[in-house]
Amino acid sequence: MQSAGLSAAVLAPAGEPTGDEAVHFRDLLHVILKRKWAVIAFFLLAVVTTAVATSMVTPIFRSVISLKIDREQMQVVNFKDVTPTEQGWDQDFTRTQIELLKSRTLAERVVEQLNLRQDRGLRKAERNGWWSEAFRPGAEPEVSASPVATAPRGNEVAAGSFMGSMTVEPVRGSRLVRVYFDSPDPKLAADALNALAQNFINVNLERRYDASSYAKAFLEEKLAQTKARLEDAERALVAFQREQQIVTIGDTQNVLAQTLGDFNIAASRAEQERVKAEEQYREFVANPEGSPQVLGSPSLMALKQARAKSQVEYQNLLLTFKPTYPKMQQLQSDIDELDRQIKAETEILRRSIESVYKVAKAQEATILSRLEASKKNVLDLQGRSIQYNILKRDVETNRQFYEGLLLRMREVSVAGGIGVNNVTIVDPAQVPGRPYKPDLRRNLLIAVILGLIGGIGIAFFLEYLDDRLHRPEDMERITGLPVLGVVPRVKLAKGEEKVVLAMRAHQDLRSDFAEAYRSVRTALQFATREGAPRQFVVTSTTKGEGKSTTSLSLAINFAQAGQPVLLIDADLRNAHLHKYLGVDNSRGLSNFLSGDFPALAAVHTTSIPNLFVIPGGTLPPNPVELLSGPKLPTLLAQLSDRFTQIIIDAPPVLGLADALVLGNQIGSVVFVVAAGSTRKAHCRNALKRLRQAGVNPIGAVMTKLNLRDSMYGYESAYYYYRSTVDVPELPAA
Repeated sequence: MQSAGLSAAVLAPAGEPTGDEAVHFRDLLHVILKRKWAVIAFFLLAVVTTAVATSMVTPIFRSVISLKIDREQMQVVNFKDVTPTEQGWDQDFTRTQIELLKSRTLAERVVEQLNLRQDRGLRKAERNGWWSEAFRPGAEPEVSASPVATAPRGNEVAAGSFMGSMTVEPVRGSRLVRVYFDSPDPKLAADALNALAQNFINVNLERRYDASSYAKAFLEEKLAQTKARLEDAERALVAFQREQQIVTIGDTQNVLAQTLGDFNIAASRAEQERVKAEEQYREFVANPEGSPQVLGSPSLMALKQARAKSQVEYQNLLLTFKPTYPKMQQLQSDIDELDRQIKAETEILRRSIESVYKVAKAQEATILSRLEASKKNVLDLQGRSIQYNILKRDVETNRQFYEGLLLRMREVSVAGGIGVNNVTIVDPAQVPGRPYKPDLRRNLLIAVILGLIGGIGIAFFLEYLDDRLHRPEDMERITGLPVLGVVPRVKLAKGEEKVVLAMRAHQDLRSDFAEAYRSVRTALQFATREGAPRQFVVTSTTKGEGKSTTSLSLAINFAQAGQPVLLIDADLRNAHLHKYLGVDNSRGLSNFLSGDFPALAAVHTTSIPNLFVIPGGTLPPNPVELLSGPKLPTLLAQLSDRFTQIIIDAPPVLGLADALVLGNQIGSVVFVVAAGSTRKAHCRNALKRLRQAGVNPIGAVMTKLNLRDSMYGYESAYYYYRSTVDVPELPAA
C-alpha cells in the first residue's frame, strides 16, 4: 500500500490519526494538480495586482555618493590633533560616523543651504502612492511638488523629510560609506548628496578648529602655572645644596655603590675559597692515605712504590733466610727509613693544606669587615641625600611637564591652521538616469514567487478543509479496514443509471470495470480462513456511493465462476435491482417476510447464467421490523444449501437501522466508499454505528476512482484489460 500522502498525513485535521506513512513528492504534486485552478487564479491575481500597483506608483530616483572616512586626518606635519583619535577600525567608530551623517543638525544645514523648505521633491515614494492618484480624478501626478511647499514649515520639518529620504550604508571590510538619497526629482537627489558630503566635511573641520582653539587657550594657562612651579622647585634645590654643602651626589653615590658591589663579589669569592680549603683540610685529616693531595704528590708516590718494592723483596727472602740474616736486616733498615720519609712528607703536606685553609679564612674575615664598612658609608650617604633627591625629582618633573606643554602648544598652533580632514569624497553623486523604484521586473518576479507560494498554500489549505475520501489510502486510514479493491469511474450516458454498469461488465469482460470487481472477488476469497464468506452484506455510508452496483457486480463475478449465486435486494425502502435484471417485483423479500409461502417462491432467475435474485418486493410500512424478525434467518437457512454465495444489498447505514440489523444477523459486511464523495466524518459515524451493533466489516471497496490521474498509481493495474470494442446493447429481460 502506498503512503497516505498529504491527505493522510500533512493535511490531516487536528486530532485525526495519521499513521506512520511517509509523505512522497507525488502526493504533494497530486494536491497541486488537483487544485490547479485555485493555484492559477491566485497566481494571476498576484501578478496582475502587482503590475497595476507598480504602474500607478510615482517613480522615485536614487542617487548615491561614496565617502572614505579615515580614523586620522592626513598628516601634513607629524603632530597629533587635539580631537580624540583611536587606532584601528572598529564598529563603534563606524556607527559614530554613520550617526553623524544622519544627524538632524547636518540635515538642517543642507536644507538651509539648498532652500528645501520651498523646494520640490523632498518626500518618500510612499507618500504619493497609487491609491491617492486613483482617487483624485483629473489631477496630474505631482512628480516634483514638495509637501513642504503646501504650507509654511520650519527647518525641523524639512530636515525630518530629508533624513527620511536618506540611507547610509557602510561597505563591509573597508573604510567606505555609501549614502543614498531618494526623491521624485533626480537632480535634487544628486544635489542633496553632494551638499550633504560637503557640509559633513565642513562640520568636521569646524569641530577640529574649535577644539584646537580651546586647547591652545587651555595650554597657555597651564604653561604659566607650570613655569611658576618649576622656578620655585629650582630655588628650593639650590638652597638645600648650600645648606648641606653638597656639590654633587650622583658621582659619589655611583662610586660607593660600585665599591659596595665589588666587596659583595669579593666576599662571595672569599667564602667560596674558604669553603674549598676547609673541605680539602677536613678530607685530609679524615683519610690521609686516600686524600687527593696525597695521591697527587709525586714524591710520596715514589717513596711508597720504593717501600712496596723493598717489602716484596723482604718477603721473598724471608722464605730462605731468617730475619737475623745480615741482608734481611739491611732490607728491614731500608723499609724503616722509607716509612720515616713517608711520614715526614705526609706531615709537610698536612701543614701546607692547613696553612691554605687558615689563609682563606683570614682573608674572608678581612673582606667581610670591609664590606660592612662600605655598607655603612652607602647608608649614611643615602640618608643625607633623601631630601636632595626629593627636591631634584620635583625640579625634573616640573621641567619635563613644562617642556611638554610648551611643545604641545606649538604643535596645536601649527596643526590648528592646517585645513585637512579625515573625510574624502570618492565618487560624487550623479543625476540618476532611471527610476530606482518601482522596479517592475523585480516586483513581477516577487509577485510570481509569492503567487506560486500563495497558490500552493491555498491548494494545501483547501485540501486540508476537504473532508472527502479521495484515495484508497484515505479510506484505509479512516476506516481501519483492509482495501478489498478499487473500482474506476466510468462515464455514463445521459440519463443512464449506475447499476447498468454491472450489466455492461458482464457483457464486456475486458473492461476496467469488470476487471476491478474480479479483483474484489479475488480479495474476498482471501478475506477469511475459509475463503470468501458464503453470505455477506454490502452497504455504504449514504446513498449514491455504488453499493447496489457493487452487490450486482460481485454477484455476476461469482456467478461467472460457475457456482449458483443468489442476490437479495434488502433495500426494502428503495428496491431497484429488479429493474436492471428484468424480473417481477410483485413477489420479493418483503412479501416473503410478511407472508406465508416457500422461500424458493421468492427466487427469480435472471438472464445471467448461475445468477438468481430475490427482489425487494412491495414497499412495506415497517422494513426494520420485517428484517429483524425470525423469517430472514429462516430464509437464509433454507437457501444456503442451494446457493454457494448469497449477497445481500443493504440500505445505507446513516439514518437507517436496516443495515445494522442485516449486518448483525449475517455477520460479514462489505463496506463501500465512493471516491471524492464520501465524507470522512460520515464514514466514521457509519462504522461507529456498525461496530456498536457488534458488526465489524471484513473489508472496504472504493468506487468511482478517477484513473486518469496517473499519480494514483492504479491506472496501470487495468491497462491491459481495457476494452477496445463497443459495448453491446443489453438483452431484453
